[in-house]
Amino acid sequence: MKIFYGWRIVAAGAVVLAFGLGMFTSTNSVFVIPVSEALNATRGQFTFYRTIITLVSACVMPLYGKAVQRFGVRRVLLVGAVMLGAVTIGYSFTTSLWHFYVLAAVNGLFLTAVSFMVIGVLVNSWFNDKKGLALGFAFSGSGVGGAVMIPVVSGVIELTDWRFAYRFMGVLGFVILIPAVIFFIKDNPEKVGLAPYTVSVPEGEKDKKALTRAMDFTFYGAVRSGRFWLLMVAFLLISAFASATNTHSAPFLTDLGYPTAYVSAVISLFMVFLTVGKIILGVVYDRYGTMYGNIVLVICILVFPIAALLSHLPAFPWIYAVAVGMSSCGVSVSLTLLLTKHFGQRDFPVIFSAFTLVSTLGPAVSIPAMGAAYDYTGSYQPAWITLLVFSVIITICLLASEFALKARQAAPNTVKGL
Repeated sequence: MKIFYGWRIVAAGAVVLAFGLGMFTSTNSVFVIPVSEALNATRGQFTFYRTIITLVSACVMPLYGKAVQRFGVRRVLLVGAVMLGAVTIGYSFTTSLWHFYVLAAVNGLFLTAVSFMVIGVLVNSWFNDKKGLALGFAFSGSGVGGAVMIPVVSGVIELTDWRFAYRFMGVLGFVILIPAVIFFIKDNPEKVGLAPYTVSVPEGEKDKKALTRAMDFTFYGAVRSGRFWLLMVAFLLISAFASATNTHSAPFLTDLGYPTAYVSAVISLFMVFLTVGKIILGVVYDRYGTMYGNIVLVICILVFPIAALLSHLPAFPWIYAVAVGMSSCGVSVSLTLLLTKHFGQRDFPVIFSAFTLVSTLGPAVSIPAMGAAYDYTGSYQPAWITLLVFSVIITICLLASEFALKARQAAPNTVKGL
């Protein structure tokens, strides 16, 4: 039996995210101490280059939706792979802090080219069915890449120095990403004479699928929909708490008096569910539909701040780790699937880029805000209470958007495109 080519696309997408995000982005923390010391800079001064990357990336992100539509995913990925590899090698030649800042601006210009957004658009075009499973496997590459490359890059720094480690990552990015994109990535099934992956379904189900696919919105039509703004609020808050908890989980558990080994084990469990949770959520969405997938997501979103408030009891940090890991997967798998379901394929890259922009800006506020709340009160408890309120808002928005979608699909005058 011949394997559908789309599954090769999924594997290639996982490789791109494993090295494009998992290696180039997740390893940043291991460079903080050696680079700061070498450049005689404070850690705050050095890590400001990450802020530059985030801000530049956010500014250009809306352009990527149009770029993908005009030039295709393959070309965008190829340019991103080349430029990120070159910038990473460039870091190794810096002799002053401002060199990092300039290269960070270039990094920010091309970071989105190898992001969840671009891979999400790619996989979305290859699958009508089993889309959740396909996205889950593709997106899990970022977590696997980070888990593998962080200790590898740390070892390279210990054996050589940070300059060689940057060169090692840049060359490895060239060697793996460029062939993966050139030889395996195809923009859509039509490029190789195929159709998107579709499972045979009973006649009655075909009508439901046809109705869903008929709701293809332009970007401006989507913006005029109340569901657009319900989902926008939901994913702004999901991205905000996902990044904030990722950053502050270790100091939070340490403040509670847990030993380092215990904290490391809890964080490792979080990373596991940040990876496998994408596959689990994808399967739930595929098998039971978006309503049940959203219910699983919001249960995790509601559980994690409660578990955090009770984490002085030894069992609850583990519950917290599982719930946060699963919740954080919503920014990738849930976002892609829900945007397709609500607004169709017509302007999907542009709509997706708008949501990705918001998902980028959320952490820029939430991470320092959570730290400031701790500095002001001496406790993370006010932050958890705030995030519990956010969780309730997210739940209302996601469920309300589903009910609104069902109402629209049931309306007799549903039309294609707006």
